[in-house]
Amino acid sequence: MTAFPLRRCEAALGPEVTRLGAAATAIGFVALVTGVALGFATVSLGTLAVSWLFFAGVAAAGVAFSAAVRCSHARWVNVVSPVAEAGAAFFPFALALLAVLLVLAGLWMPTAAGAGWGASAWRLLRDLLASALLFASGRRYLRHARTGDGSNSTPAAVVYLLLYAAVLSLWAVDLVMSLHDWAPSTVIPPYYFMGAFLAAIALVALAESVGPEDASTATTRQDLGKLLFAMVIMWGYLLWSAYLPVWYGNMPDETGQLLARWEGGWKFVTLGMLATVLVFPFFFLLPERTKRGRKTLAAAALSVLTGLFGELFLLVLPSLPVHLDTPSILLGACVTIGVIGLFVLTAGSAFRPRGGAR
Repeated sequence: MTAFPLRRCEAALGPEVTRLGAAATAIGFVALVTGVALGFATVSLGTLAVSWLFFAGVAAAGVAFSAAVRCSHARWVNVVSPVAEAGAAFFPFALALLAVLLVLAGLWMPTAAGAGWGASAWRLLRDLLASALLFASGRRYLRHARTGDGSNSTPAAVVYLLLYAAVLSLWAVDLVMSLHDWAPSTVIPPYYFMGAFLAAIALVALAESVGPEDASTATTRQDLGKLLFAMVIMWGYLLWSAYLPVWYGNMPDETGQLLARWEGGWKFVTLGMLATVLVFPFFFLLPERTKRGRKTLAAAALSVLTGLFGELFLLVLPSLPVHLDTPSILLGACVTIGVIGLFVLTAGSAFRPRGGAR
């Protein structure tokens, strides 16, 4: 991390947040190296995969959200852009972390340990090229969006949105569905990329709730609250779609992942995820005043973000041979903190205040 992005992050988020982000990044790096060196590679790299799926997904979904808003010619595009598009600064780091996860796949992915060299090389090449194409397309869209009034960005936005769905589906297949021998649920790819899209909306809503107040922010918060409410329902539908065919069709061979989320301590994580992403936001955002209020919308958005992050732990870690003892939990927490810090530094360095230069 060079001084220039750090200075830009400090200008946007303040010196305290920048120092915390830098310290968290350093802690995460040390924890990852220590975990791999001391024989905790599965939990260290597995937790890195969870954090990567969340923050790379949010970064890609933020740009997708901006692209969708521009395609629909929504009047609050300038509210969405500063936060949603800032995540694109994480793209190069996301590509580097993905390379680490795939190069070291044999240390943490059960199915990679017995795979041949050719299969591992093909997965590495495929995922890196697809991700690089997605990130390059996102950069291209942002160049068009930030030129003039952004009216010529629609073709680039459409291309990016198509790539977004395809590439994040590939991430879900290779970093979630390929981790276990259970019969895979084909709803996981759309469930993942729509969850990332929901997280991006929640992040924008959270930023709008804590940002400066002006004459239009109450109306904008109401719009974002309605959109957040609708996407929570959509996410709940996809979650139900993963469960209903297995139960109604009586397909025991596809119960592996569902049962793994309901064993031991994962049961409480599952219940917490359902409460924070679906139950609480649904009922809390029903009244009009909670969609317009700063504190109420922030609470709903933060609840959704927390639950979606926990959901990725449920998608990844139960599929791995992880024993959650104290050292494993501490290492995993430190790796997670490190990725959070890296995302804050990179996104903060690219953050453009509303009304600033485009």
